[in-house]
Amino acid sequence: MRCRTWVLFCTVLGLIGLASFTIGCGSSSGNTKIRLVNGSPDESSLDLLVDTKSAVTGVGYGAASSYVSIGSGSRQLEVEPSGSTTILLNRTDSIGSGSNLTLVTLNFSFNIGSVLLLDDNSAPTTSGDFKLRIVNASPGMGAQDVYVVTDGTNINSVSPTFSSLGFGSASSYSTLVAGSYRVFFASPGSKNVSLDSGLLTLSDGQIRTLLALNNTVGGFESTVLTDAK
Repeated sequence: MRCRTWVLFCTVLGLIGLASFTIGCGSSSGNTKIRLVNGSPDESSLDLLVDTKSAVTGVGYGAASSYVSIGSGSRQLEVEPSGSTTILLNRTDSIGSGSNLTLVTLNFSFNIGSVLLLDDNSAPTTSGDFKLRIVNASPGMGAQDVYVVTDGTNINSVSPTFSSLGFGSASSYSTLVAGSYRVFFASPGSKNVSLDSGLLTLSDGQIRTLLALNNTVGGFESTVLTDAK
């Protein structure tokens, strides 16, 4: 009898340990994952909590955390400054099984917002291609025409790749041949450049997200996040 009781006790402990690998309740099937991007110019470091449990810590401005696994279903997502218990953002989302998600904080902390993006980290269908998504996370630029062009292209000779991409909005993925590119943001309907990404060299199979951001000392900047490969 004692032996049977001990085996049952050990089995329960093992199940508890297994459950702890997935943050939050709900099904963990399909390997659902989430990461945090800090897009708030006045917050140098942010943490993510899922169902009040710590999931991600120390995400710097303009950076992305690694993906962490969470359970599918209704999840409470909270963001707070690192080293603080002051909740800046509190939202509840229905998380699908097998999803890859990116939670981007937006705007300054006194008026913080967010967007939860569904990531497509599947490999490009054609060998030699890469995928690139654009996110306008700059509260200062407003809506922008976005040009994704090979290096050396004069944007006066081409139409926008994405027209009037608003603050807090994400483009679809562009699938392009590996090589050297630049991304320009310009006032809608004009060729007046607000932001030049600089030279981007992108390789076969890479999946990237480019964020437009406020520069903390004035003006605008961009950063490229590694989504896959």
